[in-house]
Amino acid sequence: MYRAFRSSSVFLILLFGWLTASAQEQACRAVVAAALDSISQNCANLARDSLCYSYPEVEVAAAPGNSIPEPLTVAARLDLRGISSVRTSALDLERAHWGAALFHLGANSPMTYEGPGLIILLAGAAQIINETEAEQVVEIGEPLTTVALEAATRFKLPGVIPAPVGKLAADELLQVDAYDITGEWLRDVTGGSVTWVKSKKLARLKAMESLPRLAVGQAFALQSFALSTGTGLPECAEAEPMLAIQTPEDMSVNMTVNGVDIHIGSMVTFQQAHRNALSMTVHRGQASTVFGQTVNQGESVLGILGKTSRRESEVLDWSSALAASAAELARGQRAQAAFNAHAAASGWPQYETFSAPADLYYVVKRGDGLYTIARQFDTSVAAIISANSIESPFTLYAGTELLIPDPGSGFAGRWSPDA
Repeated sequence: MYRAFRSSSVFLILLFGWLTASAQEQACRAVVAAALDSISQNCANLARDSLCYSYPEVEVAAAPGNSIPEPLTVAARLDLRGISSVRTSALDLERAHWGAALFHLGANSPMTYEGPGLIILLAGAAQIINETEAEQVVEIGEPLTTVALEAATRFKLPGVIPAPVGKLAADELLQVDAYDITGEWLRDVTGGSVTWVKSKKLARLKAMESLPRLAVGQAFALQSFALSTGTGLPECAEAEPMLAIQTPEDMSVNMTVNGVDIHIGSMVTFQQAHRNALSMTVHRGQASTVFGQTVNQGESVLGILGKTSRRESEVLDWSSALAASAAELARGQRAQAAFNAHAAASGWPQYETFSAPADLYYVVKRGDGLYTIARQFDTSVAAIISANSIESPFTLYAGTELLIPDPGSGFAGRWSPDA
């Protein structure tokens, strides 16, 4: 009788603990969802080079010579050029708070471009320190209309590398908003696209003398920053800290994150996996680093952090790219959902992120081998062996049904029985 009572008590304790944990997780998700909904609605149509956040769970420090207006309210919108750092908070269930901030950067997109420029989401226990000096930022204003003096060619970039992308007829009108650093090229932003035309081919108007000159890697607001996030486990996956960056679908940007130049085209997330490691996952498009790594959608790299004379936490090197984990892909889905909610409120385009294809089954045919099957589905030989508990990898029988795990995740051609 005592033993039965004791067993029942243990069961009730375990059940109570499970119910409590489940309730906390549901509350966690509700708080995060409310914070992101507030951001998407209250920050709709956020102007370029501005910050919007959920007060009071975001701390903003002003750059020298600037000040933050008080009192702050929900959906307060601040000019990024006067900000030195932004910190969002970890989940606080008692106060039902979770920090989130949204940035809209003009970056290198022209005023004629319809839709958003660069969108950044900072959320959870995370902080960015702005390393772009306000005086380094080049202001690009409204374009000027001019006319082609003769037939000309539009190029992808200025300079000696030929990359023609279109033609310009004599007497054709176009809009320009900047020179290159030499003054020999003008940036054509007609219709929102960006091309370059030889300045001598266009009518030189007096008002064009005030156009800015753009150098390679010209700084824009918040182009360079240091990122840090908490490394502890949150109450639910939705409350994990992260930074997500989304570029327009047809435009890429160069940014400096913890001292490393990264070329980003589409959507990536960052998270500090360890106090000495920063992970970057590409969820759509592609990214490349100054160290030479190219990271495709569905892949992640890990940056090794260390203290240098320039900053407390700088990326010293990157690992090779590997298939992103399920947790990393889920993080991208959550970030994209937040971006899309804000886009819907703003009337901007919405996007989908990469998702790993579902497992599938394959019926072995005569002459098939594990190597050829893995190659066919771009997956790992070892993964097929493990998923199907194959004891004799060199003997496959026609008609056998095999589970193909993670098709498209990457072919592993080298394999041995001892691997």
